[in-house]
Amino acid sequence: MKRLLLAVMFVLSLIAVPAMADSDNYEFDNVYVNGINLDDATVYVERGENVDIYVYFTGTGDTTDVNVKAWIGGYEYDTVQATSGMFDVEEGISYRQKLSLELPADLDAEQEYTLYVEIYDDVDSETYTADLLVSRERHLLSVVDVLTEDVEAGDYTTVTVRLEDMGDNKEEDIKVTVSVPELGIEKSTFLDELTSDEMDNEDEESSEDVSLTFQIPESTETGEYEVVVLVEYNKGYSSLEESTSLSVEGVASEESEPVTVVVEEEEESSTDFSTALRLGFGILAVLIVILALILIVRR
Repeated sequence: MKRLLLAVMFVLSLIAVPAMADSDNYEFDNVYVNGINLDDATVYVERGENVDIYVYFTGTGDTTDVNVKAWIGGYEYDTVQATSGMFDVEEGISYRQKLSLELPADLDAEQEYTLYVEIYDDVDSETYTADLLVSRERHLLSVVDVLTEDVEAGDYTTVTVRLEDMGDNKEEDIKVTVSVPELGIEKSTFLDELTSDEMDNEDEESSEDVSLTFQIPESTETGEYEVVVLVEYNKGYSSLEESTSLSVEGVASEESEPVTVVVEEEEESSTDFSTALRLGFGILAVLIVILALILIVRR
């Protein structure tokens, strides 16, 4: 009875999990990350960068609707992957596919990840794995959030910018500029420092808020206005920019009123007078002619 139960469970497992078999239509030749062959060494990459992956393989059979995909696991907030467009493979032909894998800026640093590269079609697949060691970029700040508040024209408002040091170095004299280009507003301030590791010194912080207050002109019309945040650091060699919107309750926008063109028509009475005058002159002329004829006849 026990053997029968095991046999039934084995058959059910085969039905429930249709595994993708290794393909007979293609095989890997080489995989390069940022120009380094993964067969030669573990590759170091920096979080927040775009990693260029070149996949070289050869067709060992003919097949259609093939994709190449690269991904890494272990990131908590999203799937980190890149996929090529669909193409066909012919036997004996060598292929190269380029993928660009964007690494999140908050990926855990100093940790080894497995890179998976898969060639697959609708029937089977071939998978290649290698190790990637993720390190921090030397200089990398991140704008975590930009907070604005609704404001009325003529009043003061505050924009709060939250910054975090995602890099490997401490950043000092960080310049933060907030501007509302459409209203001609620009304000700047400096943040003394942000450290990359709070554990080194409890008095140092890896993230901090910066607030800038400014007045909205009284003549500002009601609407949404773009707020631009510019952060400059690393002695001015590095910068980043973020934007959001600011809602202003102001004066109503002036709409141009339609211009009505009035064409004055001649008064009916004036028209009638002119007609009567012409008729009178005509009758007078006729009477003069008749009078002249009568005088001639009498002579």
